[in-house]
Amino acid sequence: MNITLNPEQQQAVTHLGSPLLVIAGPGSGKTRVIIERVMHLIKSGIKPSEILCLTFSEKAAEEMKQRLEKLTDVTEMEISTFHSFAKEILEDNVLDSGIGMSSGVIKRSSQLVWGLKHIDDFKLEYLEIGNNSVEIIESIIDGISTFKDELISPEEIQKYIRIKLEKDISDEERNFLLKLSDLCKVYFKYQEFQRSKAVIDFDDMVIQTIELFKKKSSVLSKYQKKFKHVLVDEFQDNNFAQLELVKLITKDGNVTVVGDDDQSIYRFQGAYLTNFKDFQSHFPKTTVIVLNRNYRSPQNIVSLASQLLEGLPERQQKKLKSEYEEGDKVTVAQCANESAEVEFVVKTIKELLGKKIKRRDGTDSPLTYKDFVILSRRKSEGKKFAKSLKAHGLPTNFIGESNIFSSPVIRDMMAFLRIANKPTAAGIEIVRLMKNHGISEMNIARINHAAMKRARNDPTDIDFVFETLKNCNSLDVTQKDEIREIAQQIQRIIELESKSTISEMVYQIMVSVSDLYKRLIQSDTPENRRNQLILKEFYNISIEYESLNPQGELDDFIKYLSLMGQFDIELKEGVGGDDSISVTTIHQSKGQEFPAVFIVDVATNKLPLRYQAKKFYVPNDLSKGVIRTEDEKELYVQEERRLLYVAMTRAQNLLYITYAKRYGQNIRETKPSKFLEDLKFDKNPLINVVEYQGQSGEALLEEEKKIERIKQDLQTKAVRSLNQMHLKSAIQRIIELAKVKYFEENGTIQNFKPEDILKIDNSDTSLDDEIQGKRTPVINKDELRLSASKIKTYLDCPLKFKFAHILQVPTPPKPYFDLGSAVHAVAEHLTKLQLEGIPPTEELAFKILAREWNSGGFQNDTQENQSKEKAKEMIRTYLKWTKENPNSPVAVEQRFTVEIGGVPFNGFIDRVEKTPDGKFEVIDFKTGGVYENSKSVREDPQMNIYALGVEKLYGKQPQKTSLFYLKHDKIVENPIEEQQVEKVRQAIDEKVKLILNEEFEATPSYQTCRLCDFWSICDQKEVDE
Repeated sequence: MNITLNPEQQQAVTHLGSPLLVIAGPGSGKTRVIIERVMHLIKSGIKPSEILCLTFSEKAAEEMKQRLEKLTDVTEMEISTFHSFAKEILEDNVLDSGIGMSSGVIKRSSQLVWGLKHIDDFKLEYLEIGNNSVEIIESIIDGISTFKDELISPEEIQKYIRIKLEKDISDEERNFLLKLSDLCKVYFKYQEFQRSKAVIDFDDMVIQTIELFKKKSSVLSKYQKKFKHVLVDEFQDNNFAQLELVKLITKDGNVTVVGDDDQSIYRFQGAYLTNFKDFQSHFPKTTVIVLNRNYRSPQNIVSLASQLLEGLPERQQKKLKSEYEEGDKVTVAQCANESAEVEFVVKTIKELLGKKIKRRDGTDSPLTYKDFVILSRRKSEGKKFAKSLKAHGLPTNFIGESNIFSSPVIRDMMAFLRIANKPTAAGIEIVRLMKNHGISEMNIARINHAAMKRARNDPTDIDFVFETLKNCNSLDVTQKDEIREIAQQIQRIIELESKSTISEMVYQIMVSVSDLYKRLIQSDTPENRRNQLILKEFYNISIEYESLNPQGELDDFIKYLSLMGQFDIELKEGVGGDDSISVTTIHQSKGQEFPAVFIVDVATNKLPLRYQAKKFYVPNDLSKGVIRTEDEKELYVQEERRLLYVAMTRAQNLLYITYAKRYGQNIRETKPSKFLEDLKFDKNPLINVVEYQGQSGEALLEEEKKIERIKQDLQTKAVRSLNQMHLKSAIQRIIELAKVKYFEENGTIQNFKPEDILKIDNSDTSLDDEIQGKRTPVINKDELRLSASKIKTYLDCPLKFKFAHILQVPTPPKPYFDLGSAVHAVAEHLTKLQLEGIPPTEELAFKILAREWNSGGFQNDTQENQSKEKAKEMIRTYLKWTKENPNSPVAVEQRFTVEIGGVPFNGFIDRVEKTPDGKFEVIDFKTGGVYENSKSVREDPQMNIYALGVEKLYGKQPQKTSLFYLKHDKIVENPIEEQQVEKVRQAIDEKVKLILNEEFEATPSYQTCRLCDFWSICDQKEVDE
């Protein structure tokens, strides 16, 4: 940027005498103007202690402080976020405010846990919980925050609802108001909880400060006299309450606000969209100065970004002009499919690396990794790009990996805590420890098998894994020294639990009992630094729990964490500072700039995302702010448009916008984003459109397999060396493979230590058996029993099958009740009575339901009551079907055994019936919400195994097998063809061979992994979606 200020900047810096609104376009030198204005105010006679600078984030406050420190003494100057400033006022005036904060500030994560834990206490009447309690509570807690942002109390909501319901209103509005009354109940309960625990939340800091100022004019006057000038940064991100605080504390109009309505992208978090209009209305003598010279991007990018926002209603008009020449055209890449899009981005980055560009400081230098950023609308969309970049050996910082409870280090911590809490019933967690300590699968399987034998004869919930570990001398296992060490480590954890507070225990496990923290600080990589931050956040969670629950036990803390883990708890601090390519979201990129920017997935339903109405919002006639006339959907699309604008204006030199014509398995072609269409991108002279098909028919980038090829080459060489007994050469190849693995995990080989791979324990004598030809396979074919459900587990994920049915990893007993179990039981009993000649009736059915119903597995009473009504409705559907069904029942819950691939398959058929003409049919009842189509039923292993079972029992296959979806009153029929049954039998036969071959590769996917019992011991879990 130029050393001297331009005329608009100079005017903004030196203005005095009236409120000032600075509209600062992207790259317009906003931060410099703020710094220079503060210095000008000081030179004008205002003391540093009389200046209040308010920012949107802690990071922005710290950056402002650091820049001012270079120019003046800022010790007495107040530079902070709204929340920090408000909290300080409340603390300094506790006698006047009467606000209890002895337990500190409650975070959103703890609010969510509180809501989920107390959902029954709320007595919700109109919000249907179902299996959706997490989403419902999240919407309520966020809804309460939305009302707080506009300073609306629960009493005001209650009064509003009462008045509105007395009027003639539409059904839609009535339904919204009734649901809002449920939110109001929670709002009142939440305030009671806060008072009882002496905590406030971030919203309260500002709200209570405003109330303090309004009630105690002397307190307000004190701060008005103290601060002669108020300066607000990132004004477009402020909410209504924050603007009210600025209005109150500002005296004589000595206020400067700096922002850009074009960059307002946080409305979903409460940002007040009409704050510029409101500010000018409250301060009618406001001087408006527009900073319209862009010192970041070339004119092509500035002009194109400006075109995107043309015609937006109520927009502060500005004509941005770049200080640089036109530059390269913006590239829009139309890619054949998703793989081709990833390929195009990676290929282009590789081509650009090392290319010289003109920096904004006037120098010429080549592009390096940190000059690139890939921006996506959602964090999950960035994963495929980060994965490909790493596969190409390009150092990558994927900022989207943020949910702390999905990280391996937290799963390790949770395992330790569960072991400490209940060591005799923590088998699955102990298996994770054994895997981490390198205990062989054979030994793990033998330990689990021995434990299961003891557990079968014990009526308690003890799984005997820990007991078996302690007595490993009597087992036919190797690695006994290591196993004993694990048992000793568990014993230390148990002792720690009896004499430590929860936070002390968390700390001791992190740094002393385990090597979790030690491992992370031994090698300085982005991944290790991120995991250090995750452990730090976990420790902070334990401290916050203690402050809210001083008498809380470890068991309660684990339940608290389990509830918290159901929400997306993000890591707020980022990991930066490396020379690596950034992959992040558009929201996270705000305030940053990069020489080369790639905005990906700019396609229909990707950007803008498909609109989903919020469950709770502030109705216009209850709102206290300036109202926008557009409906919610239109305001949402406008914000999405501004989001793309923010992304485009991050670019200093080069801008690429990409989308795929096909995503996933979609047959239909995906259209480009409406925003690209609005730019007339295919004819726009500022845009260069490229078609990219990919380097192969499926658009898979050949080079993307580079790391995999290197691994395969090294593996081949290592095997060849071993075959020829060239052992030194084989060890060298293995060390090189370890280096490749280290690079895949860390994106660098800078801190790789070859000696680490050679630190091995030579005490395992399992080789002795192998040498003598006595090795026992993990699977005993003679004892193997399979079923349709087991085969489906193998199809879902072979590794999951291995954990469940081969290693027999114990899982905790589930206090879980599926309403489907009760409905199945009712159908079974009614059919048995039908076989005895007793006709089924609704009264009889509901009696059976009451007898079979188990309340223990429901999260709350509301969910149970709603589930019971659904169960009754399904039973009514069943009774109606029974009455109209011409077939006669033959058997119910019919057991059968067939042999496939030399292995017995056992199963039960819900209902076998006979048609009037003597043919058999199979009915399988389903109570779930999603039903399969006839094609998938035709290929379903279970349906075809049922056909084989009927043939075994009755001498011929049924004429059809059907799935009866009771919830939808829909039957999906599958006419049986012997040729198709044989085809499926052969496919199952192939899977049996793979099982006997012990081939258990993981096939992670979000849908497969999210409800898997073995997530805590599987490091291949898919966590981003």
